[in-house]
Amino acid sequence: MKHFLWITRQDPRPANSGELIYSLGLIRALIETGKVKLTVLAYRASETTNTLPQVDWVLPADNPGKSPFSLLSSLPSSAHSLGGSPMRSSLREQLAKHAFDGVVIDQAANGWAIGELPEGLPVFYLSHNHEAVVRKEVAAEESGTLMRLALRLDAEKYARLERRLCARASTISAITPRDEGSYRNEFPDKTYVQLPPGYEGSMPDELNRAIAEDTPRRVVLAGTFEWIAKRRNLEAFLRDAAEPFQAAGIEFHVVGKARPEYFRDLSRQFPWTTFTPNVPSMEPHLKDARIGLIPEALGGGFKLKALDYVFHGLPLASIESALSGLPLTPGENVLSASDTQALARVIADRIDDTDFLNHAAQSALDQCRGAFDWRQRGESLASALLEF
Repeated sequence: MKHFLWITRQDPRPANSGELIYSLGLIRALIETGKVKLTVLAYRASETTNTLPQVDWVLPADNPGKSPFSLLSSLPSSAHSLGGSPMRSSLREQLAKHAFDGVVIDQAANGWAIGELPEGLPVFYLSHNHEAVVRKEVAAEESGTLMRLALRLDAEKYARLERRLCARASTISAITPRDEGSYRNEFPDKTYVQLPPGYEGSMPDELNRAIAEDTPRRVVLAGTFEWIAKRRNLEAFLRDAAEPFQAAGIEFHVVGKARPEYFRDLSRQFPWTTFTPNVPSMEPHLKDARIGLIPEALGGGFKLKALDYVFHGLPLASIESALSGLPLTPGENVLSASDTQALARVIADRIDDTDFLNHAAQSALDQCRGAFDWRQRGESLASALLEF
């Protein structure tokens, strides 16, 4: 049985953010194929659960914070922090201890490891975003001069690191067709595999509820608001939705992982919105809404919350660019627009069209039910790795 080293940001047990859900889902699905042996190298999380004992977990240190010295490094900020001496020492130890058949680099921020790997050892780059594209977009949207310059410098470092990682990798994965196309444009001779996320919750055949006149006229945005791009997306939508949502009497609930003080600040600026940070479960907040929102013009990648919405019977309202990877058709089973201003207006116009909302919810459920199986992802990943 082939043995692979998987280098990721931190122990994803428990998985309490989109990136951790994706990493843990793939690790579990890969191991459950029974086709490979896996050692995972990562920083410790603040808390963990003793799941997946069949994986050899190597957790040398606590997850470090960002360092101001990253400005002096050729690596982007996250990679500089992640590539500290505890991880480099542990990586060398693992390479000396095992004759690995290949290495999975999970996210571009772990590209620091490339310089530690022996020549000839196959590398699989597990992409979460096309970082060269995403980081440049985030930097361009920053209004503060100093922050914009810092983000632009970090974006340039990310682009260099990602190009180096892609050049070294034998196989590159992408979550969305859009990301794969971006990689293929620069690295056409690589092997590619698409690995959209799976879904672990229940997938009902029929909607377990209907949107009726007495359903609260509520739009919900669920997610993680720790990365600057996520916060900028939220803030842009709040500004653009203020007039149409208030004029239409729409309730807007924002729920998810965030610093409480950040949500308190937003609540003072946008008192017409309800902000609820760090809830133990999103499910109660999805039950009494008419629409699930995806406002991410920035950030790329696949929107995991879309699956939570769909399988809880919520029709989607989304920025068009955020639909990549979803088998949905704008206007048929999803409300969409090219920007946040237009999206807010579309929502205000259709919030009372319960016939369309129920049709969109059932149609999206039908389209997505068979498309997001973690077992299929595990088999696809195993097949790609066994080609090494």
